[in-house]
Amino acid sequence: MSAPVSLPVVPPQPDLDIYSPVTLALFQEYTRESYRFAFGVDAPPWDPTRLYKAWFDSSGFDSSVFDAVGSGVHYQVFGQDATGAWGFQNLTLAPADAAAVNLPGAITYPQYVVQGTDATRGASGMSANYLSLESDANALLPTFGGSSLVDQGITPVFPVVYPADEPRRMWAIVMPNGNQLNVGLLLLERNAGGIGSPGHWDTSADSLPSGYPAWSADPAAPTGLSDTRPHCAMPVRSLLPNERVGMQTIGILAAPVIMRTDLGQAAAESAGQFTPADRQHLDEVYRILSKLGM
Repeated sequence: MSAPVSLPVVPPQPDLDIYSPVTLALFQEYTRESYRFAFGVDAPPWDPTRLYKAWFDSSGFDSSVFDAVGSGVHYQVFGQDATGAWGFQNLTLAPADAAAVNLPGAITYPQYVVQGTDATRGASGMSANYLSLESDANALLPTFGGSSLVDQGITPVFPVVYPADEPRRMWAIVMPNGNQLNVGLLLLERNAGGIGSPGHWDTSADSLPSGYPAWSADPAAPTGLSDTRPHCAMPVRSLLPNERVGMQTIGILAAPVIMRTDLGQAAAESAGQFTPADRQHLDEVYRILSKLGM
């Protein structure tokens, strides 16, 4: 499977007189769920040493929309400065940080499902949990220091009868002390938390009196769900000649917007004409004066 790819794309100019600065974004934002849907793999685990980062740049830092110099990758973002004024600012990231998301949430590991079998033992059906592929058994052999493999289904009494289309067997790892570790059961234990869930085998001599290994799942990794730090800002394109930053007021709230100077309200302002925003402000003043009885 190829690595996830995210390239900077300069968005087209909206055919609107006023629009959100969000429309200037150069990259797509992801959640842990949308990342998995888009790329078929989980995003890297949450890294508490980094800020929440919903975008990533895999372009190799060779693009006209930003400059890569030395150890840092430089972007332009839109936000507030120390005085609270809205505008464009510089953002510098380490290359590895620029190339990776940092998304909150726990990694979801695929459920381990054992396919059923038509194998029989003593003319009765048997559990497929005891079956495994020889390749899986060989992969585990050095993990436990086993000496060889044995098919536990080959017995003088009630041997396992495998159908022709069943590639699995009752493989077991023969340990130096004579114990036999059924590989199917080892895989079942290893994947109890999902395929690929982190952990390790405890194979120490005094781990269990019986001498059988046990799978120890790693402690739960941090999820970042309670992280209150600001997000890593999204890189944006530069303003076009017919765009400027403005403020839009709705009631008592004001928000930054991008205004087309060749369309609608911004064009009217440039021409000194009465605009819908002017009408809104006058209506607000009228309501205040009416409440005061003036």
